[in-house]
Amino acid sequence: MPSRQQARIGSASKNDLRIALYYETAFNVLYESPKYQDEIVLPALFMARQFLELGLKYNIRLLKDISKSSNLVSCLDNTHDLKRLHSAFVEHYTLAKKNKNLTKLEDEKYLNNLKRFVDHIVVIDHKSMGARYSHDKDGNKMIDSKAEYDLSIIKSLLEDMSSFFSAIENIVIGIPE
Repeated sequence: MPSRQQARIGSASKNDLRIALYYETAFNVLYESPKYQDEIVLPALFMARQFLELGLKYNIRLLKDISKSSNLVSCLDNTHDLKRLHSAFVEHYTLAKKNKNLTKLEDEKYLNNLKRFVDHIVVIDHKSMGARYSHDKDGNKMIDSKAEYDLSIIKSLLEDMSSFFSAIENIVIGIPE
């Protein structure tokens, strides 16, 4: 299959948002796969988590000059903590909207769904370890062996966040003052 031999990795990695959107695509491929759900749940969650982390980081970097906030900017590359990233994003986003006089944007649904998405992922994979390793460095099981997960919730939230993360550049950056 020639397309698998000459994948354009350079253009695929143009920026973190593009990579995040590719993680969304990979999630959807796994989600739609005929494989048994137990075989795809952890890789699918990893894809969703990577989408979320990269989307948050990309938009924090995008908004920092408009928000005038330095929250998490200097250590952005050194954190995988979704709660911290979510909190910093909300601050940057809110301040950027205020500074651009865009306080009447109807984005409450997206902000609420972003929080729901973070909360659903944090339960099993707060710092990018739960979907990658069976045990932590102290030998403790990362996910309880009886734990179950509903990927359909993540699929729905992922679709919303894909639209939201992709629109921020046009909404906040692209609208003249």
